Amino acid sequence: INAEYMGIYLVKEEMVSKESSIKDCIPAKVREAILKESTVTPGSSVVRGYDFNEGLDYGKLFATYKACGIQATNLGLAIDQINQMIKWRLSDEPIAKDEDEELKDPEKRANVRCTIFLGYTSNMISCGMREIIRYLCEHKMVDCIVSTAGGIEEDIIKCLADSY
Repeated sequence: INAEYMGIYLVKEEMVSKESSIKDCIPAKVREAILKESTVTPGSSVVRGYDFNEGLDYGKLFATYKACGIQATNLGLAIDQINQMIKWRLSDEPIAKDEDEELKDPEKRANVRCTIFLGYTSNMISCGMREIIRYLCEHKMVDCIVSTAGGIEEDIIKCLADSY
């Protein structure tokens, strides 16, 4: 151990013998404070990314987002939620006692699906997401759009010429 800096001990690798490890060179009080025994949080998954050596399968790629860190995990969970919304039909639910007569018909129930809202801020248009949003709308993947109008000039500018 060659230095102490703000209570953290620095260890030079050449000071560690082959029989010991850097962990063995750290003072006991530091080990007790920092090197705590880990526990697995119930319901958590191992952090692991997609293995591109298995080829490119977008479904599997997106599924791995749930195990890639906080933001990717939330994106993965959002993808799962969207897939559930796309697959859901009223026919998946039991018929309620007070159900409208019209919605008791199995064929009609099979045609009732989620209404999907897409909300975004206006800057998403000028940052390269415009084409994705357009695609989702053109292919009827979105039922309703909710957008801020804070930057209508962004839409106008994007229509006039390319942005760089």
